[in-house]
Amino acid sequence: KPKALASATSDSLDRPWVAYTDAATGKIYYSNGKTTTWDKPEGFKEPSCIQVDSENDDAPPKKKKKVTHKKKPTEFSTKLEAIAAFKGLLLTKDIQPTTKWNEVAKTCSSDSRWEACEILTQGERKQALAEYQTKRANELRDLERQERMRAKDAFTELLTEVLPKVNSFNPMASRFVEMRDSLSKDDRFYAVEDENMRESLFLEFCEEVRKRDERKRRNRKRDAKDSFFAFLKEREEKGDLSFASTWSLFFAALGDQERCDPRFQVSLALSDSDRELYFSDFVIDLQAEEDEKRRRIRDARRRAEKAQREAYRDMLTNLGAKLTITPLTRWRNIEDVIANESAFGPVQDQDREAPRELFQDFIDEWNGIYRRDRSFLTRLTQPSSNKKGIVVTAELTFEDFTKVLLDRAAFSPEHYSGTRQILNNNIPISSAHIYFNELVTAAKDVAGKSSRRQSRRGSVKDDSSEDEGEIIEDGEIEGIEKND
Repeated sequence: KPKALASATSDSLDRPWVAYTDAATGKIYYSNGKTTTWDKPEGFKEPSCIQVDSENDDAPPKKKKKVTHKKKPTEFSTKLEAIAAFKGLLLTKDIQPTTKWNEVAKTCSSDSRWEACEILTQGERKQALAEYQTKRANELRDLERQERMRAKDAFTELLTEVLPKVNSFNPMASRFVEMRDSLSKDDRFYAVEDENMRESLFLEFCEEVRKRDERKRRNRKRDAKDSFFAFLKEREEKGDLSFASTWSLFFAALGDQERCDPRFQVSLALSDSDRELYFSDFVIDLQAEEDEKRRRIRDARRRAEKAQREAYRDMLTNLGAKLTITPLTRWRNIEDVIANESAFGPVQDQDREAPRELFQDFIDEWNGIYRRDRSFLTRLTQPSSNKKGIVVTAELTFEDFTKVLLDRAAFSPEHYSGTRQILNNNIPISSAHIYFNELVTAAKDVAGKSSRRQSRRGSVKDDSSEDEGEIIEDGEIEGIEKND
């Protein structure tokens, strides 16, 4: 076949496994051009004798001539196959990671596989050698590390088995030279070749033993502390212990049975000083719990008192909405009425003077608001240069008074906004409503006085039709000036 056709055919089909004999060791290895192995692969067929059939069975047999074929180097269809075979050759020859190229060539050149890799240039072979040596160096380092770990584990196992049985061994004070004779009788002692490494492992073992013993000691001490605290907790539940107890009084009050309790007795894990210290910690915790309990009680009481004061203030607001009280009401005039309210008693229980003080604060705050609003409304109701004052009679309703106020304030957005704000502020009641009531009351007083004067005159008629000053009809009052 042509060479190109042969290469294409070889690439499309897997190459069969071929058995080779290593010239150096005489061992048989197997290769398919891509992979090389010492183990017999699956699918490998032993070579068999091939018989040549003659063209004519009747013809006399001819004497066969012995033909000697010259062994040709194996050809690889791709360079990847050749590189794999070359690396297999290096592995077979046990080429080390530090071997130089000249030594590699000298060692492998006599092998037929060296010639079979002629498809590779010298540079490609050196590159394959470098890759093989890098990989091989890593493998050898891993093997060496694993070997050291096995040796270390074996030596540590020896220390674990032997040293605890040596009476003179003390992890806090023993030295390696003192324990060497006891350890060197075992083969595992020589698994670690370096003497310094043996001593280092011995010191690490002693440190680990010290840490383990310290952990055990702490655990025993913690368990003894927990048991002692459980003993104190039982005494607290029975009333024999409180946050005010002292160690001397508590110890003296214990009976023989309590003192013999294993949780209370002195031991290696619980000294007498430990008992006093743990007792102090327990009492401190009780004191903290008592303080926290008192704080919660104070907070609850404070919240309850605040709610009671708010209820009392709400009661005053309701009385203000009903005009039972006004910004001018005095405590002595309303005390009996307020004392009958349900919100009065809880506030008085807090402090005897609390109801009066809260009432006075409420009135002072309300009176301040009312004085400001009353001053504004007074200016609005008084006569001006182009408008007459508002005349309030006993028959005037609050709704009509409100409309008159808004009409008077319409000339100025600022006055109109202020009037609306006063009218809408109904907590506890609008200042305009109180002011209106004052004007109505004043108008009624004027009408009453006029009626009394007329009754005193009897049937006497005054013929004079002119009097000094302006005549105001009965039951009328102009502006707030008349009420002041």
